Amino acid sequence: MAGNSVDPDLILDAISYVEEVHKAETAENTAPPPGTGGRVVAAILADAALADYVRRWALERRILEASTAPPVPPPIDEVYRRVSLWLKTAEAATP
Repeated sequence: MAGNSVDPDLILDAISYVEEVHKAETAENTAPPPGTGGRVVAAILADAALADYVRRWALERRILEASTAPPVPPPIDEVYRRVSLWLKTAEAATP
């Protein structure tokens, strides 16, 4: 894994991002199945560009946290589509 993987804030940010993508894709207010989210988080942490993207997404989300508006879901962009595909692939591979 990349050096970023030891940053506990980045790990939490990646978990949050994965959970938000999962919620958006499944329309359920749940986390991914056990083991699935962890594999996707590990893939994010192993890619410096993805890790930076997730860190920026989380920072923007924290800035808006004090707002009374509902939380803004992740934008549907290339990173979102990659994470969504990883989630689907990991879920399909989970026995």
